[in-house]
Amino acid sequence: MARKDRLWVRGLKALVGSIIATLAVRQAALATLDIPSDFPPLAEPGPTVFFTVVGTLGAITVFAVVRRRAERPTVLFRRIALGVLLLSLLPDLLLLGDGASGAFPGTTPTGVGVLMLMHVAAAAAIVWLLTARGWTEPTEPAAQ
Repeated sequence: MARKDRLWVRGLKALVGSIIATLAVRQAALATLDIPSDFPPLAEPGPTVFFTVVGTLGAITVFAVVRRRAERPTVLFRRIALGVLLLSLLPDLLLLGDGASGAFPGTTPTGVGVLMLMHVAAAAAIVWLLTARGWTEPTEPAAQ
């Protein structure tokens, strides 16, 4: 299995790209939308970077496993990523419930929408940077 580049290079690109994407969405939203400054997920960039790094490292790990074991790793990884993205939006939607306002002061539909858009931006960067052309898929069936 010849690879045109190494997984760690793609992983590093995905990590940096996803951090840039989420911080760009956060900054643009704070500059243009009315988001309360006491909404913890967006109040400081630290939580954005931390959760983006955790999610990206998880995606890189899944991609590494899928890449080694699947017959069509790009297709499978993209499907997995879409499923995980959809699941990742559920906690954000739960923030809109009455019980979340005590734990997360300043929660607004706009703020939650920005969080969801950050998830989409991170996922897009990760999937694109990990699966874009530049490496070849295995030519032989995966070992079972």
